[in-house]
Amino acid sequence: MKTWIAPALLAPAVLAAVSLPALAGDLPVITAHITTAPLHNYDDAPATPDGDDPAIWVNRVNPRQALVIATAKDAGLLVYSKTGVLIQAILPPNAPQIGEADPATPAGLNPVAHACPESLEGETFGRFNNVDIAYGVKLGTGSRAPRADVAVVSDRGCDRIRFYKIDPLNATAPLTDITATDTPRVFPTRYNQPSPLQPDAQPGWDENPVDDQNSVYGLTVGQGRAGDQIFVTQRERGTIKQLSIVSRADGTLTYAPLRRFQFNTNFELTGNDGSHYGWTPCREEAGEDPQSEGLVFDAANNDLYVAFETIGLYRIKLHDKMPTQVNVGFEQLIEPVKTFGTAYTATPDDGEFECEYGGETVAGAGVIVAPGSDLHAGQNIEADLEGLSIISSRPGFTLLLASSQGDNSFHLYGMQRNLTHYGAFLIDGVEETDGVHFVPVPFSRDYPLGTLVVQNGAAPEPADTGAINGYEYDGSTQFKYVSFAEALKAVFKP
Repeated sequence: MKTWIAPALLAPAVLAAVSLPALAGDLPVITAHITTAPLHNYDDAPATPDGDDPAIWVNRVNPRQALVIATAKDAGLLVYSKTGVLIQAILPPNAPQIGEADPATPAGLNPVAHACPESLEGETFGRFNNVDIAYGVKLGTGSRAPRADVAVVSDRGCDRIRFYKIDPLNATAPLTDITATDTPRVFPTRYNQPSPLQPDAQPGWDENPVDDQNSVYGLTVGQGRAGDQIFVTQRERGTIKQLSIVSRADGTLTYAPLRRFQFNTNFELTGNDGSHYGWTPCREEAGEDPQSEGLVFDAANNDLYVAFETIGLYRIKLHDKMPTQVNVGFEQLIEPVKTFGTAYTATPDDGEFECEYGGETVAGAGVIVAPGSDLHAGQNIEADLEGLSIISSRPGFTLLLASSQGDNSFHLYGMQRNLTHYGAFLIDGVEETDGVHFVPVPFSRDYPLGTLVVQNGAAPEPADTGAINGYEYDGSTQFKYVSFAEALKAVFKP
């Protein structure tokens, strides 16, 4: 969900590799060099860790120094070394009470609960979802204000962006919170686009209580001629915001809105027989719009790539004269998922819907049958489409990596005027990947063309999966470090 904005030290070698002529057939499997310790999640437990999104920080003065900074949702931020050792864990500032009897969280106990400021119920706490790195951010307002590299985090729980200064000289606690105390909510309102087939809310704008969690979700940093910016998605909504990073005189950081992108998630499509039909992805909960999380900014081409899980990959070409409100339509969808535009059934199931694409669409009591065809369906990505990372870019060309939760695959694309799907691969033991991040910097000799870090949603279980303090075990996650050279060899047969 992010890109490397420092000089691409190994980019020419990466770009040369994609000219190899013979593509692989069946999806090959590669093996990670390093695997972090599993994080065990317990349903509804306070600050239970659930690994989600990694960001690789590289010291541009000394590229041999690097960290992997990862979100763990309710458990906050985790900082790993190049060898996968956990060196720092930070709870969200708005964390629940964590006692000795509760399931363990990496950052330890928390004696006093502090709910999000706008939580009317007092039960909504900080939840860190995505993270990216902003390099050389000015901390202060004077001409001599220092600069620092900063980890930028989406706090889905409290609907805010948080900033953590990275200190390369601190080996045990390199991250320090430098978020301004008066940072505003990112999405105080929400735009409803109910499905015509599954109507729930009235279309249009309304207030957005933080307890409903239609909050800031996916995040990527954009640094270029327009300054230091952040692009963020809104959970369960078709809205993305572009924000500018604002430095305060005291060295803290906040943000200001620049632009809003509104995606039309209800489509008018043409079938195989030439007839027209309305289509929108099946919604497991009628009140939820299609979800977007993965996004990445391509500074060399000034493009923003956005992944909607059940729709596909969009490319938005940015320019200085764009209005503050941008409507995004079907024409900017460059890679639909395989189920895009196809027929499905939505079967009521205890207040939600069970969605099934393909097969027979047989009507029944309360069953919704959506029309469709395969005319607009994609050929490569099984929904859900999740993480995005720029591998390399130059004017007129971008090499991009995307992860698919639908079949646990990773896909390489060449982005020119036309999209080229080069191929895909699997990583041994990795399933349901959310976040991915690549830098063209080797962590060691095992990574000659750069390092790829991926989230693994299927980490090994604990020896005892019994409940702790009444909280049921609910899966394990971790992060894996992969040699990108091996990924290229897997996609392109030498």
